[in-house]
Amino acid sequence: MGPLRGPIIQSYVPLGMEPLLKIFYVDAENIGLSAFDAISFSVLDRVFVFTNSEQLKSACQNALITCLSGYPNGQNQADFYIIAHLSNVLSHLSKLEKKAIEFHLYSKDQALWKAFEFQCNLSGVKSYAPNIALEVEVEVANVIAPVSSPLLEQKILKLMSKPITSVEIEAKLKVTKAEFTRTFNLLIKSERIKRQEKSKKNWVLNKNT
Repeated sequence: MGPLRGPIIQSYVPLGMEPLLKIFYVDAENIGLSAFDAISFSVLDRVFVFTNSEQLKSACQNALITCLSGYPNGQNQADFYIIAHLSNVLSHLSKLEKKAIEFHLYSKDQALWKAFEFQCNLSGVKSYAPNIALEVEVEVANVIAPVSSPLLEQKILKLMSKPITSVEIEAKLKVTKAEFTRTFNLLIKSERIKRQEKSKKNWVLNKNT
């Protein structure tokens, strides 16, 4: 596994500060290298790409990217390696480092994300899976329904005084999933709400309407 010990990460954390360091896990077996179009990483961040494909490995020429391969071929073998590598990294982090680091998984594999998120939660670190979050919200946006509730619309809009995900909004409302999906979809179609430019998983009010 690629070395990523606590002291190495801690050297990036100035005394009394908690800068955000991002560690990206790219499941290239599942998503290819398309994730790099969406990833914006700095010289402090780390990117781990998991693949046995010679073609994909040759594309990882960036000095900030570590390509991990050599695991057995077969179903879910890359997933097992990703979780094992993640667990190893998490086991070497100090409490300070855990507060200053985010872990991002780029994959469309729901089962892998559940295992990835579980490991991060156990260690008390933040984790994200942008591809999976986007897929869930696209499903909400694509549901077609002709009728909406004005009262529910107002409740949703009131909750959107700041960027928020559709999942978070739904959790705050005491309505059925069908009611929420129908109303949320119509707000999108009427362009009263839109995705946040900086974070596509969040929704914001469209001030241009």
